[in-house]
Amino acid sequence: MVALLSLAVGAVLDVALGPHKGKHTGETALFRQLHHHLHDGDVLLADRYFCGYFHLALVRQRGADMVMRLHHLRHTDFRRGRRLGRGDHVVTWHKPKQRPDWLDEDAFAQMPPTMTLRELRIRAPGKNCRSREILVVTTLLDARVYPKEDVAELYRQRWHAELDLRSLKTFMQLDVLRCQSPAMVRKEIWAHLLAYNLIRKVMAQAAQEHQVLPRQLSFKGAL
Repeated sequence: MVALLSLAVGAVLDVALGPHKGKHTGETALFRQLHHHLHDGDVLLADRYFCGYFHLALVRQRGADMVMRLHHLRHTDFRRGRRLGRGDHVVTWHKPKQRPDWLDEDAFAQMPPTMTLRELRIRAPGKNCRSREILVVTTLLDARVYPKEDVAELYRQRWHAELDLRSLKTFMQLDVLRCQSPAMVRKEIWAHLLAYNLIRKVMAQAAQEHQVLPRQLSFKGAL
């Protein structure tokens, strides 16, 4: 299961469900089923697992921007590209020559030959409360409109996705699926998501009434 979550209120916008094994059942394949929810003006936060050239290009075709951790197989050199500041530059990525299996030839041909992206080195919380340096890539190129510190703070908030999924598993008791058939398992998941979103709605209404952010409220307390 791959979920698309609202950073503002924590609601589940949609999920993609698939078999537990087999071709085209991985996280990136499921996420492609959710691309239609992305629109002009949206900003997608995601981990480095989704940071591939073709996935980035597909998101840009929807008009959305993105902030992702750089994939560990892609190396960066801050001595190259257009320097914006310390650990901050704009570079050009080139389309890979090899077509992935999930992309047909026509779609592959329509992919842009290059993409202009911004790479940043930021600090993020690590284990034992120690900070660590990580590399982030984004399509938010204008350093005056989107300062490095703001992009870094935005990416740090990606951790809310992990907390939201934990709330679903722990507080909503979705950690163990109890139904026996695929059809009933799907109903079980959607019932939990419906209840979860209703709680998030109550939290958003309460936050608006008391002029605080929904993220400042306790999901467990609201439940």
